[in-house]
Amino acid sequence: MPHVASPPPTDGRAPFRPDIEGLRAVAVLLVLAYHARIPGFPGGYIGVDVFYVVSGFLITGLIVRELHATGRVDLLTFYARRARRLLPAALVVIALTVIASAIVLPPLRVPDVAADGAAAALYVSNIRFAAQATDYLQAELDPSPLLHFWSLGVEEQFYLFWPALLLLVAGRGTNIRRIGLVVGVVALLSFALGVVWTDSDAPLAFFLLPARAWELAVGAALAIGVARLSRIPISLTPVVVGAGLALIVIGAVIFDTDTPFPGTAALLPVIGTALVIAGGIPQPLNAMSRLVSVRPMRWIGGISYSLYLWHWPLLVLPAAAVGSELPLPARLGLVALTFVLADASRRWIEDPIRHGRVAKLRPSRSLGIALVSSVAVATVSLGLGVTAGPPAVAGSIGNASQSAIVDLNLPTSLPSTAAATNAPATPSAEPTLAPTPAGPVPADLVPPLATVRQDLPPIYADECHAEWKETAPPDCVYGRKDGKTVFLIGDSHAAHWFPTFQRLADEQDWRLVSLTKSACPVADLPVYNGTLKRQYTECDTWRTAVLDRISREKPAMVVVSDSRIGQLWVNGNAVPYTDREDLWATGLERSLDELRKVAGHVVVIGDTPRPATDAPVCVSGHLDNALACATPLSEAITPAWTATERTVSTETGSTFIDPTAWLCPTVPCPAVIGNVLVYRDGHHMTTPFARALAPYLEPLLPTLGK
Repeated sequence: MPHVASPPPTDGRAPFRPDIEGLRAVAVLLVLAYHARIPGFPGGYIGVDVFYVVSGFLITGLIVRELHATGRVDLLTFYARRARRLLPAALVVIALTVIASAIVLPPLRVPDVAADGAAAALYVSNIRFAAQATDYLQAELDPSPLLHFWSLGVEEQFYLFWPALLLLVAGRGTNIRRIGLVVGVVALLSFALGVVWTDSDAPLAFFLLPARAWELAVGAALAIGVARLSRIPISLTPVVVGAGLALIVIGAVIFDTDTPFPGTAALLPVIGTALVIAGGIPQPLNAMSRLVSVRPMRWIGGISYSLYLWHWPLLVLPAAAVGSELPLPARLGLVALTFVLADASRRWIEDPIRHGRVAKLRPSRSLGIALVSSVAVATVSLGLGVTAGPPAVAGSIGNASQSAIVDLNLPTSLPSTAAATNAPATPSAEPTLAPTPAGPVPADLVPPLATVRQDLPPIYADECHAEWKETAPPDCVYGRKDGKTVFLIGDSHAAHWFPTFQRLADEQDWRLVSLTKSACPVADLPVYNGTLKRQYTECDTWRTAVLDRISREKPAMVVVSDSRIGQLWVNGNAVPYTDREDLWATGLERSLDELRKVAGHVVVIGDTPRPATDAPVCVSGHLDNALACATPLSEAITPAWTATERTVSTETGSTFIDPTAWLCPTVPCPAVIGNVLVYRDGHHMTTPFARALAPYLEPLLPTLGK
């Protein structure tokens, strides 16, 4: 949530608006309720949009008044005031959050948080999160404690270009009509872009200024039209303000994390905020505006910036420290603590710098200090990320994990037994691998923790794994060009088997074609993309193209593998795969039937067991105990899902292979087997582990010959 500071009544630039101070309180309380998961406000994130409109109104009003008074805008003074107001408290919170993260978070998470801190200090965190395709509304699993700084990045970027744009448009003097025209054009273009991006690339729409500028421009339009809005009949203003507050509350109540946002949905809080501001322009204040302006609301509005800065780290870091979601009373207690810290922050950080000796410095000097301070915090943050991150240790093959072949010492007989009985190995049935010792994690861990996030199968670097918006399968062929053709198809859980089949292709002289796409199953069903917030039509197009290519090439074997974690699109609603296994079975059967008509053999590899946590993160925090990150078998697999995949495979004449016994040779399922890290994240196998499974998988595959 961005902060917007109402000029105090003694500054001579604008009359104090107590109703806007109260409106800021409404906005920050909604965000607090949303982040603390207080029941009843699943759409509380719209508080950010309320602030954007208020920010556009106040800042544009300040600029227009300066243009009227002097015919120019002192940009240095404007930027210096913004820096003094926003930077001090923000830099303190960033620094303390990064330090606290280095203490309480597992080492593998610290470099990412440190990079978030550097981006926040430079007010580009929104760009960073957009580039990472972060889903803010679904950021429940190990969220960054600095994720909330995205909105401050949007606001600061707005502050950077907006005064200069208005000054350029105004020319000599103040041409309100020309300024209004530009504001209108910005609003319309930005809104259109936001709607398009919300449908096609939701992270860009959510995080980037071009898709959010229209919200600030609506506030700017109110500032330009103050003279006309002041003529609203006093008798109508309570209705106008009441309607605006109702729209804001309705949005907070009916929206949730599945609402495509901002898109057209953002109109609700934006229009609501505009009505509240407009209804408070005619004086004296009406009854509804006075209700928003009561002293407690003005006090909360006055500390809203610090409330926003402190609340998210206070909610995230304690939960990370205990390793689980905090109960509601604990979350409410942390919210209460946020108010204490926010008030202290305003008294001892914000106000002294905003109104003290620093305020008397020349604008150029203030900006110089601000720039140096931001760069210093960013640099220290990155440095702490390096020193507090995971150790960069590895054995002799640690730096060659893409091509390394390691021996897991799994008996060759185990996979066939497990696949035939559909019973994962347990200590009481066929103990096949000695339990992982309850000692330290091997120092020669492969891949090293410091680089495990980059341990992707080669198809990612080769641009042969399709991301969300891609619909045309690439021409990616590996192995011997004139060998027996084998297709590997499915979502990212098929992609993590690529190293296994690449090794087999080299050994068996196969021609390997890899066609995988993120979150896109082979099962012929409409699916929902939680990041795009809509039906995943790109998946349907991709699947059709893949099946068409297989039909043309008639390969010797097609290998299918999909994740069991995802959502179907059923009657306009998102439904987890596992809630509609009947639909999944029907869709998978359709696809396998089609493949069996054109391929020599079809093989279905069941989904891999899923660790209870992000395995590398957990291991990095428990280097003294290799078993600390093991997952109970009951949490790692879904037997009914495996049974469904097996049944459909058998009925369609396909070969089914259950990989559970390889990843769970003992229970609980270990995160490290030998000196090999099993997972690179919360559910994808590492490259060296996948390659090591080749000799265990090969005997179960149909014989293709040379």
